[in-house]
Amino acid sequence: MRAARVNEFGPVEQIRVEEVPTPAPAAGEALVRVTVAGVNFADVGIAAGSARRLPPPFTPGVEAAGTVEALGEGVTGFAPGDRVVYWNGVPSSFAEYASVPAWRLVKVPAGVTDEVAVALMVQGATAHYLATDAHPIKAGETCLVWAGAGGVGHLLTQIAVAKGARVVAVVSGEEKTRFARRMGAAVAIDRRERDVAEAVKAATDGQGCDAVYDSVGAATIETSLLSTKRRGTCVLYGGASGPVTTIDSTLMVRAGSIKFTRTGLADHLRDAAEINARMADLFAWHLTGSLQPQIGGEYPLAEVSRALAEIAGGQTTGKLLIRVR
Repeated sequence: MRAARVNEFGPVEQIRVEEVPTPAPAAGEALVRVTVAGVNFADVGIAAGSARRLPPPFTPGVEAAGTVEALGEGVTGFAPGDRVVYWNGVPSSFAEYASVPAWRLVKVPAGVTDEVAVALMVQGATAHYLATDAHPIKAGETCLVWAGAGGVGHLLTQIAVAKGARVVAVVSGEEKTRFARRMGAAVAIDRRERDVAEAVKAATDGQGCDAVYDSVGAATIETSLLSTKRRGTCVLYGGASGPVTTIDSTLMVRAGSIKFTRTGLADHLRDAAEINARMADLFAWHLTGSLQPQIGGEYPLAEVSRALAEIAGGQTTGKLLIRVR
């Protein structure tokens, strides 16, 4: 089969497509014939070795949609030909076939395309737990969403609006400003043009936001804390600008005794029941029209390195996909 390969840790430009043996599903696994794979910011760190999961050589990519080709020993509940989507902790998805633990598979319902299913997997599940667990959004609240035009941000915005909240989105550039507004943001702040903290205060009558969702990290965390409403919640769920290694707790007092949490996707997709419950919500919201993932770009398998370079550069909107077939 054809697969993108990381032969040594380093920049994404060195990733190449090679012919490698097609995997056979082990006990408890299913062999998936991949049609579309999802591109995630974390893939850049995995390829570089800063988020070490496998020693080279390996195939990157942690999510995909396709059809079940074969089943390993002991797998029940699936059959060859089933349409499925998955997120796997072990990279392997930028390839024509991937062997995946069967408990991670979710059947894709009729009416949901493979492209939408992938867009709702990592980014959708992240937006889901942010809006329902990290801070359960309530009608009438105001939420600040960093990277509001990104894969998670544009979905989180739609979910928050559907729950009756008002969204203030932080983006960069005119195109992303327009995009965030199309997704339902009441206010879109271009961080290149305005001081975010001051713009948030202006948009909230000086009160700040009930919930702040920060995926950027080191460069933005102080602003996020100070943009949180008195006794509100600041949620850090990513580190695109670098990890947050220390927190000045006095900022939480200055902002008004706020709550702070650092979350991760793996803790919110712990088992098959939780994965399926979150995806069932996301599929239902999509099918009823309240959640519409936007595909920001599709790339052939041979251009995995280009897709990763573009997401690392922060110039994309919506979800990026690798078209394997």
